[in-house]
Amino acid sequence: MRPNLVKARRGFTLIELLLVIAVIVILSSLSFGLFKAARNGNNKSKALGEIQALSVACENYKKLYGDYPCAQNGRTVSDDTKFANDLFDQVMGRKILYSKTISSTGGKSVALVRFDDTNLANASSRNIKPFLSTGIVTSNNDKALGSADWTSLTAATFFQDPWGNAYGYRYRILPSSGTAIIDPSTGQLTPGYKDWQAPGFLLVSCAGNYAEPATPDSPPASSEYWDGTMTKTGLIPTTYRDESNSQGPFRADNVVNWDN
Repeated sequence: MRPNLVKARRGFTLIELLLVIAVIVILSSLSFGLFKAARNGNNKSKALGEIQALSVACENYKKLYGDYPCAQNGRTVSDDTKFANDLFDQVMGRKILYSKTISSTGGKSVALVRFDDTNLANASSRNIKPFLSTGIVTSNNDKALGSADWTSLTAATFFQDPWGNAYGYRYRILPSSGTAIIDPSTGQLTPGYKDWQAPGFLLVSCAGNYAEPATPDSPPASSEYWDGTMTKTGLIPTTYRDESNSQGPFRADNVVNWDN
């Protein structure tokens, strides 16, 4: 009788193990890249829809109050967060544009006031009038948007894009209280207020294509949204899609409300 021959099992060599690990790493990288690209594409589609919703809200605001949401007097062109706050307050009805005639000159001044400001007719019984339903565009704190939220300025203060950053907004900055928007003697817009030369407002999300900020969780730099003097004039320069340093262009992926 011949003895049973047991064939010895041959294990994986170190080289084979390394090759398998390398293949797994490559496949994982490809899968992550495809997932990231798909998620970014979905975010861009969502951002386009939200910017459209905000644009419609601003148009309806203008129909009622005579102009698009303006920035509070005293803002500077670098106040990104404050512009975002002013947009939110007006679209959600917390603040409105209030115009009154200046008795000494006959001109009209415009100020940004609370919806229940005592200068308004029936101030104590006025109801808030939002131009966008809660949840259509995410705020930085949707949980703060309760029924009582509209009578005070709470933690919800700006509209947030799908990447977690505030939507950038620019339009006119109101002149000081008591200063006419249009000089009745010349018919010209007030200096400063007239700097805005574009016919409409600017809305932008810098999307997913921007340089990571040096400080974790800080918002993208203003330069990732805006270029040159566009924050003051509303005019979009031909260099908008370019970046002045070797790390750019970061604006190539921006989602905007204007044709570019």
